Amino acid sequence: MTAAHFEIPNRPILVAMFSALISLVRWAILVAALVLLAPNALDYFDNPKAYAGAKYIYDARDYMLRQVGPEIRAYIPVRIAGKDRTDLIMVAGLIIAAGILGSIRRRVENASMRRRMRMQLSSFKREMHIGDNSAVSRDLERKIENISSKKNVDRQELLRIFAETKKKLDSLGREVAFLSIDVVGSAAMKEREDPASVQYDFNEYRKLVENVFRARGVLKSAWTPDGVMACFASVDEAVSAGKDVINGLNHFNRNVKLMSRDFSVRCGVNAGFVHFDDVTPLEAMSDRVIDIAGHMQKYAKPGSVAVARKVIEPLRDLKGFEPAHKVVDGYEVAQWVPGRDGRP
Repeated sequence: MTAAHFEIPNRPILVAMFSALISLVRWAILVAALVLLAPNALDYFDNPKAYAGAKYIYDARDYMLRQVGPEIRAYIPVRIAGKDRTDLIMVAGLIIAAGILGSIRRRVENASMRRRMRMQLSSFKREMHIGDNSAVSRDLERKIENISSKKNVDRQELLRIFAETKKKLDSLGREVAFLSIDVVGSAAMKEREDPASVQYDFNEYRKLVENVFRARGVLKSAWTPDGVMACFASVDEAVSAGKDVINGLNHFNRNVKLMSRDFSVRCGVNAGFVHFDDVTPLEAMSDRVIDIAGHMQKYAKPGSVAVARKVIEPLRDLKGFEPAHKVVDGYEVAQWVPGRDGRP
């Protein structure tokens, strides 16, 4: 993808029409100012009114003075060095009016450009899977804010920022795997249970999961109240972590938990190329690869690890995986359940 894909949308038709109208009015003001000033230069020629072109200019100047002059003379003094200089005062007023109109046009155009910049920024972040709270997003927002605060917005500078961000993201890209785990029926488990027992059990469950993650080399993780998304360097590690949590619950349910109902989890795994950096927390990362891992977990059977079949094909150990006869986000699903690989 190149910077050409991030062109700023054209101006809205109303803004373009407003800008064209202001430009037309400013040209009319320039012509009027020249008509008012031209007789002062023509007076140096012999009998200029004998020429048709010059006469039109004098007539136009006199017409404007007759129409506007009385109003000006009613409010401000017009005699300078003993001579009526209504024409020069009108010229000064026209120049000021042209400047004000030009300023209004720039403000409207810049405001329109800033709105289009924000729209393009949102589109760019979606296309590049940049999370709103990520370090890349914060840096991008800061740069956009800097150029938005300038008097004149430079679209080329914006495209340069997009291109630099794209290059930076490409350098951060890597293949990783995501494991999503959720406790099955967690809300129902807590009903009619002692709150202290609930807190103890879920704290111990979290310790179990985090110990497994550390043993399998987790890169980063993010918890919801009873669920977790974790990132690993390979599919092998993500799948193994899911298996370890499921197998670890056997001991946990027999010897650790206090509540009456057993803990059961669903696991979903997916892998792919994502923009990854050590600074951005997992909850701030946004990518379809992560979304699919969550969807795999959502449709997994309790006590199983669900994963796209194409993702597990390179695994060293495929024992225990079987077709789930489901399609999630366009991918055929394979699942692992305990005991299918000859191990408890």
